[in-house]
Amino acid sequence: ARELLTLSSSTEEAAFGVGYWSDHWTYNTDLIESFNSVYPDRAKELLFEKKVFTYFDTHAFVRPRAERYTTQHTEMRQYHSIFIDEEKSALISHRREAKNKVRTHFGEGDILKTTLIDKILMLIVNKLSTLDPFGVGIEMEADKPSWYDALNGLPGLFGSAVSETFELKRLIILLRGLFLKWGVEADKQVPVIVEVAEFFEGLLGLLASNVSDLEYWDKANSLKESYRLRVRRGVSGDFKNIPVSKIQELFDLALTKLNLGIAKSLDATTGCYVTYFSHKAVRRDLLALEFTQARLPLFLEGFVHALRTEKDKASAIHKALRRSPLWDKKLKMYKVNASLADESLEIGRAKAFVPGWLENESIWLHMEYKYLIELLKNGLYDEFYEDFFRVLVPFQRPSVYGRSILENSSFIVSSAHSDKSLHGAGFVARLSGSTAEFIHMWLLMNAGPEPFFLNKAGALFLRLRPALCGKLFARGPKTAKRGVSTYSFLFLGKTRVTYINPRGKDTFGKGGVGPVSIRLFGPEGLIAEAEGGVIHSPYAEMVRSGKVERIEVILDKI
Repeated sequence: ARELLTLSSSTEEAAFGVGYWSDHWTYNTDLIESFNSVYPDRAKELLFEKKVFTYFDTHAFVRPRAERYTTQHTEMRQYHSIFIDEEKSALISHRREAKNKVRTHFGEGDILKTTLIDKILMLIVNKLSTLDPFGVGIEMEADKPSWYDALNGLPGLFGSAVSETFELKRLIILLRGLFLKWGVEADKQVPVIVEVAEFFEGLLGLLASNVSDLEYWDKANSLKESYRLRVRRGVSGDFKNIPVSKIQELFDLALTKLNLGIAKSLDATTGCYVTYFSHKAVRRDLLALEFTQARLPLFLEGFVHALRTEKDKASAIHKALRRSPLWDKKLKMYKVNASLADESLEIGRAKAFVPGWLENESIWLHMEYKYLIELLKNGLYDEFYEDFFRVLVPFQRPSVYGRSILENSSFIVSSAHSDKSLHGAGFVARLSGSTAEFIHMWLLMNAGPEPFFLNKAGALFLRLRPALCGKLFARGPKTAKRGVSTYSFLFLGKTRVTYINPRGKDTFGKGGVGPVSIRLFGPEGLIAEAEGGVIHSPYAEMVRSGKVERIEVILDKI
């Protein structure tokens, strides 16, 4: 069986359901960050050199604006945005292998293979052309909302979300930072699918033209609709070189526009970012539209994404959240949204639930855990641990939580609910989103954000930077070092790391402790030891490849 697998290749299979969520693309940035934190020596090759990436081919497409805009009871709406192309469906069904892979020669040629940077540039120009008429949020143009599923009526109301605007800014900042770190030359040529390259150039010219937000919206959408029509059956298979200098120019212009939009989502009085918007379309004449904007109540989601890019404002953002109606004073937890009492049922099913229950004003663990991660990533350690011991499920009172505290829930009933006996109770066992966020939190607490890095000579190093509260360290006769505070975790699923903390202090903040010496052990005993908190090459690679069984790290005042 093992020999058979070595001769096999994998293929991705999927089936279209209903619509396209406007946030799913954002998780690509998480994957790039995660890969770079473990394989910084391979990240540049992955981005620029490996021509192994493909595109998923589909028969379900987004209609152009002229076809998806409709009138309901004298008001314009955006319904049934997706259509099925039967001709494309037949083309896909007649393929013998890898049916859902985009082909060259407009669907009749070989499977298109390209680089990751090419795919990311395609993603960036598509999202830059999907900003709403006020340049604030990214539109829900394909029948589905973003992360908050329960706002399933918002796409019909020309809805948009600033969460994805923050994410687009985050992706651009990440790429710009990697280009700088790697010393990518300005004249380096990046081969880009010709259809994407021409879309890129059109959008670059539009960004440089300094037009109004409404005119940008109209022209950017026209560029996107033209591009979508060109690639519906497939692509030509030709590539066009774009110099890095031109990519950087697009990044700079895009960040200027995104920052202006983000500033509009900020309530200067409260310091809170509005997450969701609906728009009312009014026809000026037969061809042109104008819009009015309505802001939905606050959602925790917007604060999470703001912390990912507005890092210089992190403390102020956290304080603003605590002052907002999203802070549940009784439970000392974060509600997923503020009151929807004044909103129409047309926004979606969120409005149908009583306050404090399910997808309306409850404590939605997935997003609350996301918020805690951002506190940690921004170095707000005191604020993080203040919440950590009262927000995380393992620290709930079982008699209140109502189920095992080793099991996450979809939501916890907030104090907005009319039945006080339910406040703090968890409902709908959940082992997906909130658990994944907990693992991410756990990794950041134990090892830090980028454990592996390259020195100036390109050698691989490992640096453990724990952010652990002193009370998490165990002390007693059964610990690794009797009578000494210790903490252990399994790194990369293979290597047990033990932090030895003689002073029992936090590993952050004033008076905190950090790594002062490290010892590596294999099956036959000590492999290497070093002063400080950095494991040098070649031992860093030995850890990454699982050849080190155990690491002991002595913590003390640095």
